[in-house]
Amino acid sequence: MRNPHRARVCERQFLNLPGYHAGAYVRAYVEDTSELPGEYDGRPLDYYARLELEIADCARRIALEFDITTAGERMNSFHKVDTLIAALQAFRAGMADEAALYRARAAAVEEDRRVRAENAAKERRLRQRRAEAVARCRRAAEPEGAAARRCCG
Repeated sequence: MRNPHRARVCERQFLNLPGYHAGAYVRAYVEDTSELPGEYDGRPLDYYARLELEIADCARRIALEFDITTAGERMNSFHKVDTLIAALQAFRAGMADEAALYRARAAAVEEDRRVRAENAAKERRLRQRRAEAVARCRRAAEPEGAAARRCCG
């Protein structure tokens, strides 16, 4: 038997790149009622198309309803879609701005770590040279033969 529900729109897309928190998706479905009979027994028929938008991220899920049965419901549903699109565009712009700031801060933090590591290495080398210089001075100040007695007992 033929499936009476044809899709005008049937989209399901994973939201994450491969390897990033599998399971997040968006699903959009708009039923196509264009080929359904327009009347039955001489009376006009009205069909309520299924309109579904579902967004999921791992364990959380949101399913939005859209109704187009009256002029007011259609206006509200289009307003809902337009508002979602505008919010997503604003969110993306804000995320791009924050990502740029994060990259700049991360580069500054990395540069600070590099400079600190270089300075610590220089400090270690300086301490080592000072210790060697002190040891040379002490050896030079010892009476002759004291070094041999110290080493050989």
